[in-house]
Amino acid sequence: MDFAVAILGQVFLAGLALFLDPSHWVRHAEFARYFSFVPILMLAVSFIARSPAPSRLQSAVLIGLVILLALSGLFSSAIGYLSAFHPVLALFLFFRTMNLIRRYDSLNQSINGEGKNLRV
Repeated sequence: MDFAVAILGQVFLAGLALFLDPSHWVRHAEFARYFSFVPILMLAVSFIARSPAPSRLQSAVLIGLVILLALSGLFSSAIGYLSAFHPVLALFLFFRTMNLIRRYDSLNQSINGEGKNLRV
């Protein structure tokens, strides 16, 4: 869940830079460095926890989206119109993360029963 909140924070920082002060682009770029490794940890933990293959695949997809986001941000001037996919990729990243959270929540409830909900 923290990863999803960090993505929303990134969108907020981009909004600040776009609508308030362009100096916030520096914060936007720096903040990404603090949480971009999280999908790698999620994938590693999914193997340790013996999560179902579809959940592991979702974690791998998140890694791919983070890489695409980083590349589209770094090379935005070189890729022209393709750089417009940067915010679209951020949306995909957010919704794939929420999908993974829901997947683990339903898995957790099916293993532990409705009344016993562990945080994943």
